[in-house]
Amino acid sequence: MNPTPPLTSRQQEIFDFLKGKILKRGYGPTVREIGAEFGIRSPNGVMCHLLALQKKGLITREANMARAIQLANQRVSHSALPSVGRLDSTAIDAALAEGKEVDFAALFNNDENFAVTVTGDDLADQYIADGDTVVLQRSQSASNGDIVLATVDGQDAVLRVHSEDGAKVKKSASRATKPVVPNAVTILGKVVGVIRKY
Repeated sequence: MNPTPPLTSRQQEIFDFLKGKILKRGYGPTVREIGAEFGIRSPNGVMCHLLALQKKGLITREANMARAIQLANQRVSHSALPSVGRLDSTAIDAALAEGKEVDFAALFNNDENFAVTVTGDDLADQYIADGDTVVLQRSQSASNGDIVLATVDGQDAVLRVHSEDGAKVKKSASRATKPVVPNAVTILGKVVGVIRKY
């Protein structure tokens, strides 16, 4: 394997900036962000540095994409999606061209988060359906109304709405059953996000 050609000090600074952004949030900065960070006014000036890094085998780029910079030979988990804002905009193409994104990195880059797939419709009134994946943050406590993953009396873990009125973990209101009043509840985590694929 050929060693990477040496970088100029500016190329090293720009590469470190790119790497930090990609590893921290899952996608690279725009040409505009790079220019602002390093005081490079011309987009062509930024492109020259990116081309040099690409030729030296450190990055790859895809044409005509706002966030097209990736680290070479390193798989990056993407956690952002293009955004057009709220559904009150009719200029969808123009909004996409702006390169705005909704970043979900907080759900995926937190070491305290984990996921579980829901079975059944116990939480239908909480808009969580069978087959949804819920993202939970590890926690041993919860506030009233939080949706938690918990073991009840040492049995299998369940997803339920947390209640502080004596029934520590109660079943969804959509069920015609009384709240569970356990002897021992162990909270494993609380829901911070829901992912649904159609």
